[in-house]
Amino acid sequence: MSAVTSQKNGSAGPGDPEQPVLEHGTMPSRLKRWIIIWTPVVWLVMTLATFPKDRPVTSGFGNVMGGFVSDEIARYPAWVVLILGLLILGFAILSLLRRQRKHTLAYALFALAAVLLGWGFAAGFDDGGWSLTSSSEVLGWLWQTIAIVLIGAAVWAWGYANPERAYLMVFNTRQTWRLYRSNWQGMAGIIIMAFFAAMALLSPFLADHAYLAPNAQIGLPFEPPWSSYYGWFGTDEQGLSVLAEFIWSSRISLVVGLLATAISTMLGAAIGIFSGFYGGWRGEIGMRLTDWFLVLPWLPLALVLAAAWGQNYWMIILIIGITSWPGTSRIVRSQTLSVRELQFVERSRAIGSSNFHTMMRHILPNVFPLIFANTVLVVAIAILSETTLSFLGLGDPLNFSWGTMLRGAWVSGAAGLPAWWYILPPGFAIILVVLAFTFMGTAFDEVLDPKLRKREEAGSRPEGPDAATAAAAGTPEAATPIVSMDGAVLPEGGLPHLRHEQDYDPPKGGEQ
Repeated sequence: MSAVTSQKNGSAGPGDPEQPVLEHGTMPSRLKRWIIIWTPVVWLVMTLATFPKDRPVTSGFGNVMGGFVSDEIARYPAWVVLILGLLILGFAILSLLRRQRKHTLAYALFALAAVLLGWGFAAGFDDGGWSLTSSSEVLGWLWQTIAIVLIGAAVWAWGYANPERAYLMVFNTRQTWRLYRSNWQGMAGIIIMAFFAAMALLSPFLADHAYLAPNAQIGLPFEPPWSSYYGWFGTDEQGLSVLAEFIWSSRISLVVGLLATAISTMLGAAIGIFSGFYGGWRGEIGMRLTDWFLVLPWLPLALVLAAAWGQNYWMIILIIGITSWPGTSRIVRSQTLSVRELQFVERSRAIGSSNFHTMMRHILPNVFPLIFANTVLVVAIAILSETTLSFLGLGDPLNFSWGTMLRGAWVSGAAGLPAWWYILPPGFAIILVVLAFTFMGTAFDEVLDPKLRKREEAGSRPEGPDAATAAAAGTPEAATPIVSMDGAVLPEGGLPHLRHEQDYDPPKGGEQ
């Protein structure tokens, strides 16, 4: 049965087209296709992100395929999996408490929570004991596969239980992508980002991790590039392959940027929505805390925290995350102050909705586009922050990143030789990735902000008379609109609530 049918509106005027109506218990077919396509894609990305480092392509097809079921796959700390399981369990309980005829979504969430909690409990066992920080070998690839399939099932159940919301989500997603594709900066950014993301995910196949060992010299120190694959970018001060270092460094730089941005966005959005919604003394406390972090000198604070907490990338992620959220908080607060004065928020309060319900169901969805666009821009800042800390010697000494490569080139005097093949690859990579995220953030800002999009469209106004000139000349139909309507989105058949009477004649000559 199709998710969309047509019926006549009894109050519609003659000649009005049929309006699409969603049948109960159905979901858009496009959402079904998305779930079927993206579930294996997500599984592949999560698997490649933790693929074993000791199975290069040169080791044979069977050894590479065996890596997909290796115990190294999905070895996450027990506390991370347990926290996710508890969060999903809370959502499942809330979904079950709602008054719905079917609780398919709640059952899918309960199954997902059970898998995550069992996975986290099993991962905690290590050497005969149990610890939250353990990440033992417990067939993580199988647990992760089951969890991803259940996530797809939960999305399917949500679409089945909420066909109207699912149809609206699909429609908005398609329109957003259509507008995004028309922005050349956004497409350039996503192409650059896709290249570096693919290099990071495929690094076990592109470069053997064994070439990063201190005794894996492939030539003399600072030897310029030559035709051999691992010699394309020459060698560093130890005679190691710069190409292998460059490929594996992309993983650390991108992971640090994305995870630090996630922490920063969650903190900034939560404090910004709280401060803007409540106002008063509670809002003042949130803003004074934000101002305190804003005036703190970021770099000295990060240096002190990195020196005190240790030189590993988990600490670097935490440091960048807790020092880069104030900007997001202030942006979200300003938008929340505007949204909370709208009529639907006042109506939500009038019918007795709790403050938490109002913030989650009315405030957050309306400020989310701004949060999303700002998040893409914060990723660039986080990557630059990681590069700065690593260049200053506070990065993880056991892993390569583009920042540590630049520090190695600086300390070894590569700039004075000049060993340009050692300096330019990480430098250009950082510039391109930051530029890509900047382009993407700017494009999303224009797509998700109608006012900004209209202002951009108004900047390229077509030639022709404006409305006043055309009216004075007696030819109003020749007027050129100031803002193009190419990006306007209207349902088929026009707006159903704005209908013109077919037999209406306008008054003539001042008649009333």
